[in-house]
Amino acid sequence: MSQSIEVLNLRTQRDFQYVLKMETQMKGLKAKFRQIEDDRKTLMTKHFQELKEKMDELLPLIPVLEQYKTDAKLITQFKEEIRNLSAVLTGIQEEIGAYDYEELHQRVLSLETRLRDCMKKLMEFKKGKEEEQKGT
Repeated sequence: MSQSIEVLNLRTQRDFQYVLKMETQMKGLKAKFRQIEDDRKTLMTKHFQELKEKMDELLPLIPVLEQYKTDAKLITQFKEEIRNLSAVLTGIQEEIGAYDYEELHQRVLSLETRLRDCMKKLMEFKKGKEEEQKGT
């Protein structure tokens, strides 16, 4: 019986040493997991901050894009007005024999005025864009 107790004691000591060794390994593994988790959180925070900075850089583009859309609509209106003017001029060419010189001269003056107004709008538009670009 004393021999069985001795064998049991040796086995118990061996198992105890194994458990102590495993405990050390488990603590190390737990520390590694903790480090990985901290690194992951740090990386996520870093990536989020970088993304936020990129968004902050892009925010000033929103008003520029809105102005661009407005300008594009204005240019479309100008194009439509020029088309209308071209149609009127074509009509005048077709009817040129139907009017006397004075009526024809009055229509030409009227069209020149419309054309100047259109050109003035275009110049104001261009000047506004240049001032906007200088301010940017």
